[in-house]
Amino acid sequence: MQTQAPPTLIQTRTPPLGNSSGEVTLTLPRLHPAQLEVKRGAARFSVLDCGRRWGKDVLLEDLAIEVLLRGYPVGWFNPSYKMLTEVWRALKNLLQPLTLRVDQQEHRLELVTGGVLDMWSLDAYDSARGRKYKRVIVNEAAMSPNLREAWENVIRPMLTDYRGDAWFASTPKGRNYFWTLYGRGLDPLQSEWRSFRYPTAANPHIAPSEIEAARIDLPSDVYSQEYEAEFLENQGSVFRNIREACTAPLGATPEEHRGHVLVAGIDWAQKQDFTVISVVCVPCAREVLLDRFNQIGWDFQRERLLSTWRKWGITRGYAEENSIGGPNIEALQRMGIDVRPFTTTATTKGPLIQSLALAIERRDIAWLLVPVATAELEAYEVRVNPVTGHMSYSAPDGQNDDTVIARALSRKAAYEGASTGVFV
Repeated sequence: MQTQAPPTLIQTRTPPLGNSSGEVTLTLPRLHPAQLEVKRGAARFSVLDCGRRWGKDVLLEDLAIEVLLRGYPVGWFNPSYKMLTEVWRALKNLLQPLTLRVDQQEHRLELVTGGVLDMWSLDAYDSARGRKYKRVIVNEAAMSPNLREAWENVIRPMLTDYRGDAWFASTPKGRNYFWTLYGRGLDPLQSEWRSFRYPTAANPHIAPSEIEAARIDLPSDVYSQEYEAEFLENQGSVFRNIREACTAPLGATPEEHRGHVLVAGIDWAQKQDFTVISVVCVPCAREVLLDRFNQIGWDFQRERLLSTWRKWGITRGYAEENSIGGPNIEALQRMGIDVRPFTTTATTKGPLIQSLALAIERRDIAWLLVPVATAELEAYEVRVNPVTGHMSYSAPDGQNDDTVIARALSRKAAYEGASTGVFV
């Protein structure tokens, strides 16, 4: 069980049971300040990245009980049935005063409030297909290799009837799909998502001396992941020294760079991905703007780009030409914008990305520290075909690379426009 403060008594009114008065007392753990902060700051879809012994299970149990007491169904998922054992036992004991029926084999509780708790394994997530829930909780989310498929194909549709919410909580395990979801909660354009990160030390009931002992005993990367809740780089990570290179001041204005040579890189999208424009001031060697937008028509996108071009006095830029890019580039050129096509192929993409990686490692350009863009750089990976030895560069499955491509193109434009040789 999680280390936690002494329990507090919660009284709840329920339908009468036999000759009882209908007054039932549940004994629930008192949440510590960080747990309360998460609960109060939640969005519809909340992602909690936390260190070991932070108190994740206690918070999730509280969140489940909150909805069950209101008479709604709750679905709880763990990576395997074996990992459900302890939390199933804890919830069964906590809710015993309100329980009408227990199905031990199905891990199902039916309460006198009308609330129903179903517990599932992500190993067999299809078994839950067709259910509907007011709240879904995915515990130890980073441990499941099926997380994306379960979320997109089964769990997300479960929330439609009640317009329910979802919680994903875990200690991290590399940069997998849990990392992808965590990134959504950092993106201000995804308003239904919110992410939280807390180290073990945020639990006031864990002795600091114990955490320090773990820091001394464990390898640094293990300690960083398990106690500091850090997402460690995957083996195939492309970019290094990312945060050291993201030092450009926020809030730059066109007036500050009037008369300078400014260039841009554009990556196109319309619905699922984002159109991104990265603007770099060549003599200042810094990114001054990173604009992202989606789900608007092409005419509006071109007008927005035209407005940005004129506002900042951009000299020229590159835009990805593939598929949707070609007609948009031609339309912008007819508007008098010097935007040049870049066709991304297996041959051209490698050098483009490698040049950006080198620029970041050398800190040739100071980039803006924008959480969603930093996350895309950190997650970007290279894969080597074991047969041909060919290297391919891409975002992990389910993630975007819009800001990466836009920055790579603005870096290309800046390199070609640097008359002083700053970027050579």
